[in-house]
Amino acid sequence: MNLNTQLSTKNQLHLLWLGQACLMAVLAMSLPYWPLYLAKLGHVAKSELRYLSAAIYIAPDLVCAFTSPLWGRLGDRYGQKAMVVRACFGLFITQTLIMLTVNAYLILVYRILQGLLAGFIVAGQAWALAMTPRTNHSAIIGKLQSATAIGTLLGPLLGGIIATYFGYRSLFFISTIVCGSWMIAFLVFLQDSSVRHMDQKTKIYQTSSTIRQSIFHRAAFSLLLIIFIVQLARSMILPVFALFVIEHLHGNAMTVGFLYAASGAMIFLTAPFWGKIFDGMIQFENRLYHCLAILLLLSALLQYLHAFATTAVMVLVLRLLWGICLAAILPVILRLLVDEVSQDERGTYLGLGNSATKFGNMSGMLLGVIMESKFGFSNSFYMIALLYVIAGMMVLLRVKSAPMVATGALYDK
Repeated sequence: MNLNTQLSTKNQLHLLWLGQACLMAVLAMSLPYWPLYLAKLGHVAKSELRYLSAAIYIAPDLVCAFTSPLWGRLGDRYGQKAMVVRACFGLFITQTLIMLTVNAYLILVYRILQGLLAGFIVAGQAWALAMTPRTNHSAIIGKLQSATAIGTLLGPLLGGIIATYFGYRSLFFISTIVCGSWMIAFLVFLQDSSVRHMDQKTKIYQTSSTIRQSIFHRAAFSLLLIIFIVQLARSMILPVFALFVIEHLHGNAMTVGFLYAASGAMIFLTAPFWGKIFDGMIQFENRLYHCLAILLLLSALLQYLHAFATTAVMVLVLRLLWGICLAAILPVILRLLVDEVSQDERGTYLGLGNSATKFGNMSGMLLGVIMESKFGFSNSFYMIALLYVIAGMMVLLRVKSAPMVATGALYDK
């Protein structure tokens, strides 16, 4: 019996949301604790520990930044459900290997493999967009972003509790079970998205050709560049935020966690509502661009005000408001990005958007460390504000110079 016929599209989307939240949570459980786990393994010199921890932390994102467009394009050709199941299988395998090894350098190899095989977020987004009408796309992207937000918020908290009582290795055991369970659930209950049938040689040629064409698609390239700049700005403060709270605001570890979580909580709470608002603007694309520009400039103002904040309460208010802006910015850019193309190219463009996101995140963390060490916290916030202003100006210039009707997506639903 085909069990996926028992679930409506709406319930399948609920299942995807829950699965994405769970997967993001279990993957985030170990992130803050890599230095502690590697030190416990005892095979790493103390002088190498921080560098190996950083490499293990960043490896999946770095590799995934290169492979996301490929997996997205393969999803366009073979169906997005296959990519969702494939991503879960990749996570299941790599989490199992990490759980079983006691060699820190092998963990690095397996984390690289994780970046190569995974890419669940893009696969989930592409499947959800393939299963829903264009008029609901912003809401779908926003809802899935809320799943990522709640998962990454709860993951480290759960990881700390589990590691305290059951040890660090138990984190990977739980991750293995969860990834394997969701792989089976998605295999059984998700409906296949439509697949264009063509011979294998044509698929391979068009996959590489379309990725190259997508990168140099003028309208798409400008949006990808905006994504990169936005994520560059968003991640700049991450590696030094704890120092900012403790040294500048005279807070403690609890204050750091509370303020850090504030923006993520607002993303979780407001992203679905932003999606519904943007879906209501679908016939007026100018409004989407103007709204995006306003949100980017408002983010610039909020980050600028961080430089003058002297209490945790002031920073809390600013981060709550910033979180509301963040809940809207990336989903609306992704919405505009996929509206540039036809249905059978969405996976490719979502993959490219994910690559821009990850390159922006990694570059931002590096730039943030350099800025803080050379110029201090205030100048770091000034730079973040400037990046948001640049992104906002790019959006306004795009409104002025580009036609406001999507080139293919209006007609393919």
